[in-house]
Amino acid sequence: MQANTIREVISCLDEVIQSCKGKSSRLGYFASLYKAMTSGVQTGIEQGAFEDGARMERLDVAFANRYLDAYTDYVSGKLATHSWMHAFKAAEQKNLTVVQHLLLGINAHINLDLGIATASVFTPDNIESLHHDYNQINEVIANVYNSMDNALRKISWTAVFLKSLDTGGTHSVINFSIQKARDTAWSNAQLLTGMDISQADQVIRTTDAVISKVATAIQNPVGIIQWLTKSILLFESNDIRKNISILNEGD
Repeated sequence: MQANTIREVISCLDEVIQSCKGKSSRLGYFASLYKAMTSGVQTGIEQGAFEDGARMERLDVAFANRYLDAYTDYVSGKLATHSWMHAFKAAEQKNLTVVQHLLLGINAHINLDLGIATASVFTPDNIESLHHDYNQINEVIANVYNSMDNALRKISWTAVFLKSLDTGGTHSVINFSIQKARDTAWSNAQLLTGMDISQADQVIRTTDAVISKVATAIQNPVGIIQWLTKSILLFESNDIRKNISILNEGD
C-alpha cells in the first residue's frame, strides 16, 4: 500500500480504518488520528499555510508511506521496526487506554519515521529551507486535537482528568508528545542527511532501540500516571468499532 499524493494517503488511511473496524482492531485508533492529522495538513496546504505547499506534500507522502509500509508488513505477517511492532502488538492488549494506543503510534511514527522521511526527501544543502514549514505544521496539527479531545471524552468521560498530567489541558498530553517528538525528529533528519547508507542504517537501528524503550514506558506507566490510566480504563468504552468511528469523526 503506497501513496503518491496526500489525497491518496487519506484514501489509504480510509482503507485501513474500514479494515480495522471490520476486524474490531485497535489498530484503527491511530489510523483515525493519523487521518485527522493528514487532513489538517492538506487543509493547511490548500489555505497557503506553508511557504511551499508542494514541498510539504512531498514530505507528507514520504512520511505517510513509512506508516503504510509498516502496517502492511505487520498485517501480512512480516516484521516492522521494533517501535512499530510495539505499537501494533499493543493493539491486542485490553489493559491500555485509547490515549496509550495513540501515543504508541505517535512514538513510532514521529520519533522514528519522521526524521527518516525528511532525510529521504531533502539533502544537507536544502534541508534548512524546510525548517519554517516544519515548525508551522505543529500549529496546523494542534488544531486537529481540539476536536480529538472531544472525541476522547465521548469514548471515556474520565478523559477530562488527563488535564492533571499537564496544565495546558486534556489534549495537550498528545500535543506535547508530538511537539517533543517533532523536535527530536528534526535533529535526526539533520544528522541522517549527511550520512552514507551504512552510517544511516546504524543510526536508525540505534534510534529504533531507544524509541522501543519509550514505547515500553508508555505501556507501563508509573506513579500517578499509572493510577490515572487505570481509572480512565474503568470507564472507557470497550466497543472498538464505535471508538474508531468516534475518532474518525473527530468530534
